[in-house]
Formats: sequence, C-alpha cells, structure tokens
Amino acid sequence: MKKNVLALSIATMIGGLGFAGAASAALAVNESGTGHILVVPYYTAQNGNSTVFHLTNTDLVNGKAVKVRFRGASNSDDVLDFQVFLSPGDVWTAAVSADANGLAQLVTGDNTCTVPAITPGTPVPFIKDRLSLASWTDTQKNAQTREGYIEILNMADIDGLKRYESSGKRKIDGAAYADGSSASALYTAIKHVSGKAPCTASVLAGLDDINPAQNAAVNAAGAQTYGLIAPTDGLAGSWYVINVPDSTTYSGSATAIKSDAVALNNLYSPQLAKPAVLPSADPLLLGKLIEAQHYDVPDLSTPLEGAVTVAGANAQAIALTSALARTTVSNQYVTDKTISATTDWVFSMPTRRYMVAANYAAPVGKPFGVALAAGGLAAAAAGPANFNTNVAETDKVYRVFNTDVKPAAGTEFLFTFSSALSTVNEAGQICATADGQTFYDREETSKKDGAVFSPGTTTKLAVCGEVSVVSFGGSSVLGAAVSQKNAVTPYTDGWGTVSFNKTVPVLGAAFQKGTNPSAKANMVGNYGVTWPHVYLK
Repeated sequence: MKKNVLALSIATMIGGLGFAGAASAALAVNESGTGHILVVPYYTAQNGNSTVFHLTNTDLVNGKAVKVRFRGASNSDDVLDFQVFLSPGDVWTAAVSADANGLAQLVTGDNTCTVPAITPGTPVPFIKDRLSLASWTDTQKNAQTREGYIEILNMADIDGLKRYESSGKRKIDGAAYADGSSASALYTAIKHVSGKAPCTASVLAGLDDINPAQNAAVNAAGAQTYGLIAPTDGLAGSWYVINVPDSTTYSGSATAIKSDAVALNNLYSPQLAKPAVLPSADPLLLGKLIEAQHYDVPDLSTPLEGAVTVAGANAQAIALTSALARTTVSNQYVTDKTISATTDWVFSMPTRRYMVAANYAAPVGKPFGVALAAGGLAAAAAGPANFNTNVAETDKVYRVFNTDVKPAAGTEFLFTFSSALSTVNEAGQICATADGQTFYDREETSKKDGAVFSPGTTTKLAVCGEVSVVSFGGSSVLGAAVSQKNAVTPYTDGWGTVSFNKTVPVLGAAFQKGTNPSAKANMVGNYGVTWPHVYLK
C-alpha cells in the first residue's frame, strides 16, 4: 500500500533488527518496499528480548551512506547513532540486547564498513549523554536505552561510476567537475572483495573534511568531490524480536519512504561533534537547549527535497506528521487463560519530537516554552494563540514546542493545536490523553470506555512518551517498562478502538503471545503473532 505524501511514514510493526522542502512534491509511503528512508517504530532489549534488523541495499550500481539512529522511548533521545556504508547489493545486520548492567548494546558480525568502526563480535554500548534528567539514576538511564525506535536514512549514494582521478576524488575544472577514469576512493574502500570490504581507514577518516554546506556545489570540500552524490531509492529493511529462553519470535518489514522527485538533496553530514550545518525542526535544537552537532543530522525532518533550511525542515515535519495523523487506532486483543494469552499494543509517535520535546535542564512540570525558527526561545507570554502562557527561561521550560509544525488548514495536530492538550506525567514523559475508547468481544457486544488502565483506575488511556505500550492479560508480552500500562477489559478476547479529539502521529501493532497447553514434553508450545494497527483519520 502506498500513500503519496510529502513525507515520511513508518512500518506497522515492532522490533529490532532511520525530507521535503517547503514546496516539495512526491514522497510515497510504502509499507514494505524500498525507499530513501526506513523507520522501525519499536525496538526492545527488555526481559531477555533481542531486536535484530537486516538492512539491504538493493541498488546494484551505487553504494549507500546510511545514518542509523536509535531513539529512546521516553523523549526520542538519541541513544546511539552511526553511519553504515553499504556497497551495491550489500546486507548489514545487527542485534540489540542488554548487557550485564542492563544497558542496551549493539553487536554485529558483519564486515560492512561503519563510522565509527564497529568490530564484528564486539558490543557497542548505547550512549547516555542525552539522558540527563536529574532524577534518573545510572540504572534508570540504562533502562531508558532498552526501548525506543529506529531511524534509517540514506544520506547520499556512493557513486559507482569510474569518473574520478587516481587520487580517488573528482577533479574540479573551473565551475564544473572533469571526468577521470577511476572509481572513487570511497567506493573502492567500501566495495567487498572476496566477501570483505577493505574499509580503508584513511579514506573513511577523510570524510570528516566534508562541509555539508557545499554538498550541492562544485567545491573541494563538497561531498560530491569524495564520491557522495544525491541519494536514490533502494534501501530495504526487515526486523525480528526474539526471546530465546521463551522460544518466541515476532518479525516484519520496515516501512520505506521513497521520493519520486527529480532533484534530491545530498544530506551527508560527518559523524563529528562539531556544530551542525544541516537543519532540523527539533525544538530542543532550534531552542539551543541542545547544541546541534554534525551527527544530529540528517534526522526525519531534514529536507530531502526542496530548500535545505529551517523552513524546509518544518515543512517536512508537517508533511510527515500529516502522513501519520490518526484520530482512531484499532486492533485485537487475546487474554484467554486456557492458552495463557497476553497481548501488547504499541503506540509509537516518531514525529512528535518535532512538535514538542522535554527539556531535562528544567524541573519536570507545567512551564513550557516556544522554540523560534531563528534560534532560542520566544519571549515570555509571546507565543502564538493557545501557547501564549509560555516562559522564556531555559531552566524553567520543561516542554518545548515548535509551533511552526502546524498545518495551515484541515488536519489539526494535537500537540501543536494547544499547549493544554498535552500533559507531563511523574516520569517526565509528555502525554496525549485519548478522548475515549470502545472495546468489543467477538460476538458483537461492546462497552464504551470499558477498560481500566493501571496503575490507578483511570478509564482514559494516556499515551505517554514517544513509544507507549498497553498490555492486556496482566503482563507485557514484550517486557515493556519505560512507558507501559495494563488494561483490564470487560471481555476475554476481542478488539477495540482508541480515539483522540485531534490527530496524533501514531504507528505500531499488537503483539500476542500464547502457549499450547497440549504441547508434549520436549515440544515448544509458545507462539507469537503480530497484528498491524488499523487506523482511521
């Protein structure tokens, strides 16, 4: 299924194994195809689970310079990002699990090149630098790394043509490039030879000299000089969540976002801690509450098409959110005790970060601020309508809004319609409370607002954080813990709907686990099922 939109959408799945300018035209959301961007709405390393993903370059001519970014479930915090350099026809695989201290870690046995270099078989620990909420202990920070979602972006193609000088770079002749007869040094470094890429360290280190501001220019510091050209289609991804002790597995495909535009932006940015050049709609970056670095971009808002400006990033964030905008989410649940059944519903909101984000430098609470496109925060009480009780002190504003990520007409986004429509829970997670929910059994009986969500006795679901899990049957199928609630429904098995009075950018699926009580000795009786959500605008 495809939707023509100006933007991004995401897969209908969970698990493990990342746009457009203001006048952009033709991005298509493809739920299981190839594209320029892939997004997995949920990964988990909780409760013995490992999340595995496979990233494939189906392009048999060009390589791909790919940004892989893991974001935490509470606030979409960057907890690990790096670059993968896929050769034509290449596949890169990796797994996320928890180490002995409960910190998420990534392990690969692959020989594909990465920056920084990842040694096959050597775990890479997730990074906690952005997990700076004052109340979190180190153990709690570790827990924050174990759930989230994954962004996968093709920053640039790696040119497969032989038109470079013997030095491995393009020759500049006046205002144009002159063709040579060799492959680029980068292509040679990432192209597999006898099953292994050379990953020439000096060549990969040389990419640090690229200035993203010159990516579209004929310039010695531009990405094109090094063999990085505008991105094309061809990325595909798949994932599975596996729990070996429990003998359960869930799997699926990543959703691809593909552009049909003639001219796309080269979005290569070095993997460096230096001030970012490419733009983002992220309110913490715009508000200067986090100093944007080269490695922070591209993100899902960085314009793949059109003007590479903050306005272009805001436009893409609007387009992506519009593509994901839902007022009703529906799925099935099974809690039949004869098969020990339990079900998880996963709600993932990967574009919420571009509308509102949590500022850990401030106390958890109600004060909020409004980020400005020009940088910094709006003056106190100077926000737009429905946001004019804002404050400007960076040590007070916990919620930071980007009110420019708001559609001009038609669809209304819950998070940027009014500051009053989102709240903050005791864990510091930003929440959207459902307008209502209805649950049905399998024989046409229904009850409106018929479930109780614990902890507590509330009958209105609050979807908190970037990724939230609702469990039916008393325990979480996926071992979710960062943002998880238990639902007690009036029926054993059936289906239900959750509705919001303004649209929210929700993705996800239901995950059901059961056990065959008739399984004989030495026979595995556990099984897992994944049901994609059904959405209504």
